[in-house]
Amino acid sequence: MVKLCVREPYVELTMMKKQSKIIIVVVVLLIIAASTFVFIENSISKKELEVNSQYYTGFVARVQKLDNTLSQTSELSSNIDVEQMFDVYTSIILVNDRLTLLKENSKNSPELNVLINDFLIFRDEYGYLVRDQLKGKHADSEILIKVAEQVKLFLNNLPKEYKNSKEFSDQFSKASEHIKPLLHLNF
Repeated sequence: MVKLCVREPYVELTMMKKQSKIIIVVVVLLIIAASTFVFIENSISKKELEVNSQYYTGFVARVQKLDNTLSQTSELSSNIDVEQMFDVYTSIILVNDRLTLLKENSKNSPELNVLINDFLIFRDEYGYLVRDQLKGKHADSEILIKVAEQVKLFLNNLPKEYKNSKEFSDQFSKASEHIKPLLHLNF
């Protein structure tokens, strides 16, 4: 019986060593799996940020083009022709297209949905000005100056680069407020 007692602690110790080895292996495998998951998640996040940044850069470039077109038009505000107004109208449409692309490829959709809607209304309002110009009614230079000023304010207040952060969203929303006065050009 004494031999049994001596053997039992040896068997228990051996079993504990085997269980400890199994636990260590499982823990190591879990650590490796978690690290791999985190690495893949970070890679995906970086790629999404890079893609969103490219779409945002394209959007800002379109707004800059609209601002440049408006600047050229407002310099000639005393003698604006339909072609210049149509260039502005086309630029507004292209800004809206870039906004739609940005929305489809980013997670900041609520702010973008509102801005897309605002630009659609702005496009329609400006379209009425172009239509009036085609009919021979000259556009009010004050309205055109107001459009140029508001777009300039919008552009100047846009964040310089895309970030997936609350600060970016807040600054973007604040800049978007400069489009609101353009929703009622014909009233």
